[in-house]
Amino acid sequence: MTGESVGLDSGEREILGAALARWTTADHAAVRALTALSDDAHDRVARLTAMGREFVVETRRRVRDAGAAALLADELRDDERILEAATDQIVQPGPRELTLSAVSDQTGIPLRTLYNKGMASGDLVEMCRRRGQTIWRARFEQRVLRSAAASRERLFAAVDVIAEWVGSERFRRDEMLRARPSFAPEMRGDALREHLAEIARFATGLALDARVAAPERYGALVATLVAGAAAWYDRCEAARDVALAAVAGVIGEMRER
Repeated sequence: MTGESVGLDSGEREILGAALARWTTADHAAVRALTALSDDAHDRVARLTAMGREFVVETRRRVRDAGAAALLADELRDDERILEAATDQIVQPGPRELTLSAVSDQTGIPLRTLYNKGMASGDLVEMCRRRGQTIWRARFEQRVLRSAAASRERLFAAVDVIAEWVGSERFRRDEMLRARPSFAPEMRGDALREHLAEIARFATGLALDARVAAPERYGALVATLVAGAAAWYDRCEAARDVALAAVAGVIGEMRER
């Protein structure tokens, strides 16, 4: 994919990749890491992270000039604080409506400033969900790629990463941030379908590397496993076993090398 890569050395990429892969990394730090690591164009990263083009350009400049550790340690900018506060409200247990007043109270940013940024509570919800899904995909990819060196082993590792996620403290938060399906005839504007399509794209790439006969079937399987992860919650071990068996079935016929 044509992009605007920062061109980091292996050491800097390792720092960012390790931070992104951890379940415990704060959302704002994960966004900084994936922004610096991504080869995608500024505008695409800006949309997927809900942070804007100026943030993407500045983050990539900062990591070039000061390094990965300094980038991750920087104080939060106002837009980061707004999205962190809004996300905190969305994932709170029990019924709770996101309001700009609550975001203003939590961040100390005047309500007038939020209005001047053109924000509305509904827009913030969609921004937080799109950002949350982008973080999830980047973390999933990092964990799968780091879990095994051999391409075929990574196909099974994806299932283990999903199982780890379901058992982690992040799971409820991530599921609450997942976008709602629109069931629109076209995919455009449907954040959940875009999310699942990106997961399928990554998984299909893994299957191509492993020379699976029908890589798109593996991609569809992984996207389906992620979409149905809530069903794993009380039966994670059994779900993992079934998923591993399904992967074995999909990749049973390998291409000749």
